[in-house]
Amino acid sequence: MPTDMVESDALAISLAFARGVYSGAVLGLAEDIPAHARVHEAFVAAAAGGPAARPEGNVLVAIDEHRRAIEWLEDNEPLGLIVPATHVSRQLARRYRWRASPVAPTDTDFEPFSALAAPVVYLWPSAPDDVVAALRELAAEVTHVGRADSVVIASVQRMDIAEGRGVHLAATGRGVGRVMRVARPGRFGALADAHATASRPSRHGTGSLGKQASDEFVTGANDEAVELRRFVETASSVDWPFAEVWQLTIDPGDKPGVLAALLEPQHRVAAAVGIHKALVRRIGENVPAFITGRDGNGPLRGAGHLAIHVAPSPEGDVLAAYLAIPQNTVDADLEQLAHALRLPLRAGAVLRRGDTRWFTVQSPTRRDAVAFWPQPAPLLQTAVPLVVEINGGPRRGAWTLDDAVVCSIGFAMRSVLERDGLAWESGWGFRTELIGRLREQYGVDVRTSRVRSNALRYVHRVRDNDLVVATHALVDLGTLAPPDAAGFLALGRARHLGGGLLVPTGKLA
Repeated sequence: MPTDMVESDALAISLAFARGVYSGAVLGLAEDIPAHARVHEAFVAAAAGGPAARPEGNVLVAIDEHRRAIEWLEDNEPLGLIVPATHVSRQLARRYRWRASPVAPTDTDFEPFSALAAPVVYLWPSAPDDVVAALRELAAEVTHVGRADSVVIASVQRMDIAEGRGVHLAATGRGVGRVMRVARPGRFGALADAHATASRPSRHGTGSLGKQASDEFVTGANDEAVELRRFVETASSVDWPFAEVWQLTIDPGDKPGVLAALLEPQHRVAAAVGIHKALVRRIGENVPAFITGRDGNGPLRGAGHLAIHVAPSPEGDVLAAYLAIPQNTVDADLEQLAHALRLPLRAGAVLRRGDTRWFTVQSPTRRDAVAFWPQPAPLLQTAVPLVVEINGGPRRGAWTLDDAVVCSIGFAMRSVLERDGLAWESGWGFRTELIGRLREQYGVDVRTSRVRSNALRYVHRVRDNDLVVATHALVDLGTLAPPDAAGFLALGRARHLGGGLLVPTGKLA
């Protein structure tokens, strides 16, 4: 329920999707809702293609009244948005289309779509009456947002904004929330110029010479005067190590038994390592540090490491690969990762010497990292054993397996703890202080049971003379856990490469 009034008389643009679904993607990643920049683009198209548009050369252009109203959206930073419950669905089937050749059909994915429980509302500051009136005229001409089958009914009104579930407000800096594209001054002109350039008369050239006609975007990427902004839900103040999770489908090709092998817990690390190596090969030179996990000659500290896991989907219907994106990822590095995943990525899981299982990961879809699992649960349990060190211990007092797992929680949540004021140090004294703080201040609790098998199955690399053990754990994150949600998290030495993945379970006995 709304609690505190945030803004009154705000400009609200509401999008109600007639089919109940939205379909769109950025950098090849399916979106669950359109960004502010897409809403702006839809109004530009309505202004330049509606009945009020006037001819100018070979194209129609918006009248001055409509252009001023849309440029007002560029000149004023969005306040936020109201997000309904969403669910992104992806078809597992493939389709074959005759595009240019009647004998060589093209093998492509179906476009993903997002089911929405209610309209999406985009919020700007209070606007002048003439701007509101002009936007209302244009809203009647907005037919779709995103792909052409995302039919929409747009409306413009004034409304009061109150904090509550689904209300996301603009925030500065890095952290949890939604990072979305917004239009900035000059965006209208950039779109108009691109359309005019693409519409210039020219002689007919030679088309695609391949067996199939390739897709061609005549106006290019069109990212001029577009910036990223972060929006945080007001009903939740939770902090989390990961900003989002990218889910990719796993295609075993025509090799039987690959999915069954990857499903085995002892093979999850090998599958994650294979995906990581394939990513590094695909990117080539200048691989971002958050992917390599290295800072110069040393390991990357904090939560800045990309986490790769293979597991059944949260709905339990398919085996999928997951890339958990840390909070502090640089936008350019994130775009480099997305570019590497534009085409299917072939990876190999080395199960044992001479036995490599090959598979392909493709079609990334964004998921919320904080509310990753469909149902919240009071406890999380390891789907894959976590590996911890048992080298020595503090000079005073015992160091149990439970202590080691609690300490591992601290390392997995390091970025969160540091933002909460914890000064990170090293040594057994700090570790003892860390587990005491986690238990007493945050209410963290665990129950462990040692796995009686080779721990090297569940970890990628161990230094000489290191002693490690594999263990299962029931974990209560206490106040570190998201309220009414279960987030994506893994523990232990291999938490970034397939090990120690936590899934919801029942109550701690």
